[in-house]
Amino acid sequence: MSKTNSVEIKCTNPKCGEWFRSPIGFGDMGSFDTFMLLGNTVQCPKCNTMTGCNKENMRVKSDDGGFRGNDTF
Repeated sequence: MSKTNSVEIKCTNPKCGEWFRSPIGFGDMGSFDTFMLLGNTVQCPKCNTMTGCNKENMRVKSDDGGFRGNDTF
C-alpha cells in the first residue's frame, strides 16, 4: 500500500476556501480509505474559521502519485 505524503483540508468558510496542511495524518492510503473521522475540527490559518476535518473537505496524495478526496491535486 502506498504511503501518504500530503494531507490537506479545505476551509469550509465560503469566503475563504484555503487549502492547508492537516494536523491528522495517515500512514498509507488504505488507512485513509478505512478511517472514520467524527467531530474533529481545526482552525484555518488564513481566516481563523473552525473547519471540520472530514473526508468531504480533505485531499490526500501518496508517494506513488495517487490521490484521494475532493478537489484533488
